[in-house]
Amino acid sequence: MQSHHLHSTPLVFIPGLFGSMSHVIVPGTGGWGFGIAGVFYEPFVMELESMGYKRNTTLFVAFYDWRQPITYSAHTYLVHAIKEAKRITGASKVNLVGHSMGGMVARAYTQSDYYQRDVDQLIMMCSPNAGSPANYSYWTGGTIQYPSGVHPNVVSLYMHQYLNYLYRLYPTNKIAALRTHFPSLSDMIPSKAYGDYLIVRENESLRLIPYSIMQVKNTFLDHLNADQDILKRREIDVTLIAGIGQSTIQNLQKTSDSTTFIEGTGVMWAAVNSDAGDGNAMVSSVFVVDGDKYLVEGDHMEVLFRSRSILKKKLT
Repeated sequence: MQSHHLHSTPLVFIPGLFGSMSHVIVPGTGGWGFGIAGVFYEPFVMELESMGYKRNTTLFVAFYDWRQPITYSAHTYLVHAIKEAKRITGASKVNLVGHSMGGMVARAYTQSDYYQRDVDQLIMMCSPNAGSPANYSYWTGGTIQYPSGVHPNVVSLYMHQYLNYLYRLYPTNKIAALRTHFPSLSDMIPSKAYGDYLIVRENESLRLIPYSIMQVKNTFLDHLNADQDILKRREIDVTLIAGIGQSTIQNLQKTSDSTTFIEGTGVMWAAVNSDAGDGNAMVSSVFVVDGDKYLVEGDHMEVLFRSRSILKKKLT
């Protein structure tokens, strides 16, 4: 039964990677919507509506071009959605709920120089705040070999589908095409806060490549995480929800017997997995930011629906 609770603070929901679609991203797909991710996000919006929100009245969706740098999406799309929510409701502040990359878009705004002191709560669900190793492999043109019995999750499947689409458009130089047309991917590779994550074999032993000597670094998250105390200074109530119990890539191990490690050469990586994640983001990556922290059993998308009691507690 739908609640009729009147929300004085409007809610802006920011979906994750591949959760926004329009002709801006793929020609011929029409206006903004959830696209193929609607199978997950439309029911989630209905969950929020069951808590008393009404879409386009007190509940707003910030669609964005997830291919572009996260700072661009925050400034171009999220700022507009917040302005619209305040204009329509007359409220001076909003609450933000971001799933996966959406939480990072929300952080990019709330930690920015152009922040308008108009966010009360920031709730991040399964957001890899320290990055994710799989994205390093994609960014450098690598290939991931999964452990026996472990299959790519839905985010990985969407990723491969989009990358194949991109490579068909630009077949000559795939890495150049990726870095030109999907620059946000570099904002999601592991950062300094993630720790060392690449494993190579040298002289019959394994060693981790220090992040400090890597050529490919995540300067976006390094800056954001170094300055995360600004969220406290701006008195934003932060909540972090992480999924656990799903086989998740924790490290990447180079499969070649070569003793020389060269970044960006299309390496075959063996995934070293842990159950301390949601299949896409490690708990430790989600929880890099300070705030109220909640663990939910489930994968990257299931957490949306298994967090109802948490969201209800925070938002109503």
